[in-house]
Amino acid sequence: MASEIYDRLSREGKVLLDEAANFLEQHYDPASHYVTLEYEGQSIISVRESMYYALALMIKNKENAWEEIEKICHAVIALQINAPREVFHGVFRHSPEEPTPPMGQLDAQRLGLFGRYYADYTHEQITDAFHQKLTQDPRLADYTEKIEALLNASVLETVPVVWDTYEPNIREFILMCFAMLQKYGEKRMSPALSEELNRSARLAMEGAITRSKSNFTPLNTNIQCMHIFLLDFYGERFHEISWQDYAVSYAQKMLERYRECHACAEFNSPTYCGVDLSTLGFLRRYSHNQPLKLLAEELEKGIWRDMAEFYNPAMRNFCGPYSRAYELDMSIHTCFCDILYWALGEDHFPWHPFSIESVINPLTVLGDVRIPEDVKQDFLVPKQEQILYHRFRELSERGDPDHNSALCTATGWITPDLMTGALSGSENPSYQLHPLVVFWRQQKGLGTIKLLRCLPDGKMTHLHTIFFDGKADKSRITMDISVQVRRDVDIFFEIEAHDLERILITDSEWHFPGLDVCVKAQAPQFKLNKINERTIRIVYPSRTSDPASRTMHFDFQFRKTES
Repeated sequence: MASEIYDRLSREGKVLLDEAANFLEQHYDPASHYVTLEYEGQSIISVRESMYYALALMIKNKENAWEEIEKICHAVIALQINAPREVFHGVFRHSPEEPTPPMGQLDAQRLGLFGRYYADYTHEQITDAFHQKLTQDPRLADYTEKIEALLNASVLETVPVVWDTYEPNIREFILMCFAMLQKYGEKRMSPALSEELNRSARLAMEGAITRSKSNFTPLNTNIQCMHIFLLDFYGERFHEISWQDYAVSYAQKMLERYRECHACAEFNSPTYCGVDLSTLGFLRRYSHNQPLKLLAEELEKGIWRDMAEFYNPAMRNFCGPYSRAYELDMSIHTCFCDILYWALGEDHFPWHPFSIESVINPLTVLGDVRIPEDVKQDFLVPKQEQILYHRFRELSERGDPDHNSALCTATGWITPDLMTGALSGSENPSYQLHPLVVFWRQQKGLGTIKLLRCLPDGKMTHLHTIFFDGKADKSRITMDISVQVRRDVDIFFEIEAHDLERILITDSEWHFPGLDVCVKAQAPQFKLNKINERTIRIVYPSRTSDPASRTMHFDFQFRKTES
């Protein structure tokens, strides 16, 4: 028998919940009580998805649901780290096999923000110099990769390294699930589970508050939104008035930063903004703090308007550039399509492909999403030709604490069958940065071009001091690239399209089915790499042995053709 929660969902909410619940059920292991997903040919336990499945069970209310929910919660809580003096206090390991991060080696309070930055930056400089010495010694050339792997392993065994030995952001996602289980299911759960959830939530909040107040590891906007909600929710639950006061002051500062440019740090990122918007809806729906709800409403409306500015209904995608992104195709790695489907309704927006991020829907449907009336048409009615311009302050998580919010400019050009975007001013070392993006319509779908960088062995990693200065205008993008990292890197344009057997790539022209690109380049000789039937890379190698290859300039002219 379905629960009252399920019965109260809209038609669209039920569809989203059912799709996610069915997927998670297929990947749930009743022996371990975890959801396991396939990643690069391996089965990987996912504690976050496990908690989403627990929420789905609660909402669907199937027979013996709470018996399974309790087992999942106990299994997830067993992975939490209780280490009050460590930077990773209250976080959750991904699996029972994952080791606990090294303890007793890093005093985050004494090290401080600048110590963290210089340790991180100096480590990159040392490893770059070490790499050069290895590659320059002919006796060690065949062992370079193994020696570097040993050095890296030694570092990770000695000190905790964020996102390598522990994941801080997953804490908020799990706490959101805890909160909803306690909100809707406390009368159904055992006293033992209720006590355990409270204990785990308090530990997690202690670690999360230390993180946000110290800024030792900066928070992305989506984590900030969840952090504010959780401060308010658990502040009320645990009678911690200081937490609730902190939620309001934190939200005020967050909104002040937003108001400067009318933009979040992860500007024009559907992957991040989808979570931002759904979490702000939780504050509107559940908070009893009226000032906090008003702050959330202003931020929510603003983000919707920012997203509407760069959205192209004709292509069902956002025009680039992206400060943070994974795949360009919105059907692969964002819950934003699900949110549009839920908020606009199936009659207006029936398209909601199930993506990697759709697994969050058992949590999302317990919140609320509200699109401002003045921007609804921007998501439904195809736009005519537009030139876009928006400035924003990014977040460089690994940057100098005094200079980790560079002022960036996103420019774009939208037409019904071709759109381009470029970024300037960024100092973000993240490999998620997409400073140049092109979409064009083909007969069989969309073609895309994106600018990225990697090490010569293909590894995507965070690299300081590679700078992009681009501008998109009508039919044109200019892009200057400065490589200042002391490492060989590959700058490449990755093209995904249909019928790539018909391409023609020269120094001055790129011809794809449906798109011609005139290229003026001051850059090294390119290499053409075929990744698969639909993906190629045009690679421009930047080498420390060739100073001229450390700066590049591109001038692209685009012309849409028949596919």
